[in-house]
Amino acid sequence: MSTFLNPTIELIEQNPEVKSFIYQQIADFEPFVTPQTVVAVVARDPKKLALQYETEGREFSVAELKKLYRIAIVLKEDDTSVSAEGVHEDIFQAIKLAKENLLKQLIEIQDSVISQQDRIIEINHYLQHPVLH
Repeated sequence: MSTFLNPTIELIEQNPEVKSFIYQQIADFEPFVTPQTVVAVVARDPKKLALQYETEGREFSVAELKKLYRIAIVLKEDDTSVSAEGVHEDIFQAIKLAKENLLKQLIEIQDSVISQQDRIIEINHYLQHPVLH
């Protein structure tokens, strides 16, 4: 008998393939985190999307929602956090969507923080000191 109330949590905790995929996906956050950043992968109840979908005027049924995986990835450091989620009927796609959505947010944040002048300085630096691969 399962000790988990949410079958998605059980799948994440017990399936080595899913765990491995999660670790591969969160590796992409390395440029955006520090050693103090906590990365959490959270299984959320897809049935709770009903109100949101209803507000958006989207067609859905509770049976369809039950078939979905709703995965959130949360980066938290001190009192600051940023998160995004992915929803899909395949858990791997839901994880990947959550990662892509969070990366998009992080890139937007990074772009808004870096000024145009900083970009020009960085470009000039690389033009003067080319990196060979």
